[in-house]
Amino acid sequence: MTDVAQVRRYLRKRRRDAGKGADRWESAYTIFLTVIMFGFGIWSQIHAVLGGHSTVAFGVREASALAAGVAWVAALLAAAGALGPVAVSGAALHWLFTAPLDRRRLLTPAAFQAFGVGLIAGLVQGLLALTLSTAGAGAVLGTAVAGGLVVVAAAMLVQSAIAAPARRLTRVATVLAVAAAAVGGLSAAGVRTGPIAYTGPWGWPLKAAAHPWLAVVVGGAAVVLAGFSWYRLSRVTLATLIDATSTSATATAMFVTMDPGLASRAAEDRRWRGRRLGPDSLPRLRGPLTATGQDLLLLARTPVKMLLAVALISVPVLATGLPVSGWVVAFVLALAGLTAVAPSTVNARRDHDEPALARLLGLRDASLFGGRMVVPTLVATAWSTLAVLAVGKGNHGDWALLGALAGPALAAGALRAARRGQVRHDFSPVVTPAGLIPTGPIKWLIEGLDLTLVAMSPTLIAVARHNPGPALRYQLTFSLAAPALMYALARRGPKSG
Repeated sequence: MTDVAQVRRYLRKRRRDAGKGADRWESAYTIFLTVIMFGFGIWSQIHAVLGGHSTVAFGVREASALAAGVAWVAALLAAAGALGPVAVSGAALHWLFTAPLDRRRLLTPAAFQAFGVGLIAGLVQGLLALTLSTAGAGAVLGTAVAGGLVVVAAAMLVQSAIAAPARRLTRVATVLAVAAAAVGGLSAAGVRTGPIAYTGPWGWPLKAAAHPWLAVVVGGAAVVLAGFSWYRLSRVTLATLIDATSTSATATAMFVTMDPGLASRAAEDRRWRGRRLGPDSLPRLRGPLTATGQDLLLLARTPVKMLLAVALISVPVLATGLPVSGWVVAFVLALAGLTAVAPSTVNARRDHDEPALARLLGLRDASLFGGRMVVPTLVATAWSTLAVLAVGKGNHGDWALLGALAGPALAAGALRAARRGQVRHDFSPVVTPAGLIPTGPIKWLIEGLDLTLVAMSPTLIAVARHNPGPALRYQLTFSLAAPALMYALARRGPKSG
């Protein structure tokens, strides 16, 4: 029989083989080359918009870069809250972390992976700052990279210091997202937002060119925070690791199956798990309006998402201040609208994914879907009215009316996106010289956006051409046809549309 000593020798040998220097250098070289290639491509495209011979004032471009920096830090914190930021595999969690071993040593590889993500995120932010000016590039990139490390290290400290760190990090990310929208809106209104750059890692790279000492200060703070967060790894509780491991496993499954819907469904389930609910009484509505009452209750329990929806109005407004085509502004308007209305369609998505659960309401598919259309239509109408009014110039009455008419069309697109289900991998791939391109994920991504672009086309053309008058009657026709089409598809059953 194989004794314990032989097993240990085998494991040590496998560990040494996996950790050879050549393999590590090969992985590091691959990551470095990938970052350089994609980073240069992204930087050149953004530089063409924010830099070069732009006619937009430098203050507006700086405020746009600052708003993007705040949003980038918010996204990094949201990802850190969802993935740990330190997480391990399920096997390691069940077999190693329940044993009397040094938890800091076991978590060190995952911690260094998180540090690497922070460095790459900081590099991306530094490239964004260099689109304004390439002066002091070394100080700008050094400050940005150190700032990314500061953000990840701070998230790791939160993970090791408090219970339910994901909820706290998500709240901070939400506040920063709203702040990014506020910065964008203020800059579009001509308000000076430069001093905000000194308040956090979102703006330090923008000031590092004029103050190179920031690179030294931020770098020192990053080293201290990273070392202290590594020292505190032994304080990470098993409950926190279980939560982080479950979400990281979902993210891995999303990349393996190429199904972004898995992440959104898991995030929604995780949000409600262990959370105290708000209002617990349904409005007294009967028939198909029972579904409407459920949607109203959902909005009352998710005020933060509605706040983010309002903040998304600043995204197309900020795009109008950039040297881009009016068609780009129109596309950004449609995309931001879909994102803003999506939280009000969660119940419609559950009806489509779990039809047996929806039948407990005692409603037919068409009646149930008719009730589900009310709240998204109201949210989309309010959002599109404010957004189109903010984007349009002159004749505010026509712009407001056009935005209100576009609301049902936007709601129809959001409901189509909610009913798209999981990614279909049985579609034939597209053969290209570079390899096979799966069509299932592409179809999943454009569902909802396609109907939105078609149904809102009169409004989007008016935004691109700055002329709302001729689009009013055409938008009314499209806004009546799009919801009618979705209702007709719902009559065919829960797996249609």
